Amino acid sequence: MKKRAEPIGAERSDADRTLVLSRVFDAPREAVFRAWIDPAQIARWIGPRSVKAEIVAMDARAGGVYRIAMHHEKGGVSTVEGVYREVAVPERLVFTWGWQDDSGKPGHETVVAITFKAIGEKTEMTLRHERFENKTRRDSHKQGWTGSFDKLAEILAGKPGRV
Repeated sequence: MKKRAEPIGAERSDADRTLVLSRVFDAPREAVFRAWIDPAQIARWIGPRSVKAEIVAMDARAGGVYRIAMHHEKGGVSTVEGVYREVAVPERLVFTWGWQDDSGKPGHETVVAITFKAIGEKTEMTLRHERFENKTRRDSHKQGWTGSFDKLAEILAGKPGRV
C-alpha cells in the first residue's frame, strides 16, 4: 500500500494565511466589546489614520451583516463587508471579512474571531484573522489592524486622538 504524501509547505502556507494579534486595553471588557458593535464607536477607530470610516450597515447579531466604507484621504473608497457568525457579549465576536472589488462585488472572504478576556479592570483582546489568500495580504492587514488598535486604545482611554 502506498503512503499518501503530505503536501510540502502545507503547514507554512496555513501560517502565512493566518494573523494573530493580542493587545491589552486599559478599559473594561464590556467597553472594548461595545467598541466593536456600536457603529458610532467603530467609525472612530477602524482603519488607518488616513481613512475616514463610514458605517453603511451594522446589525451585530448572528446572521446580521455589516458594511464599512473606508474613505481615503487621497480620494477613493474601499468597502469591506461581512456577516456576523457569533456575537457572545462580552466574550467573543466572529465575522466574515471581504473587500468589495471595483465593481462592488464581494472579493475573497476571510474570517475574524476576537476574544475579550478581563484582566482586572483591563481587557486582553486577541484577534485571529484567517484564510488570507497569501502572506502579502495577511501582512497588509496586520498593519491595518495594528493602526486601528492604536486608535482604539486612545479612544478607550478618553483621548480624542487623531481619528
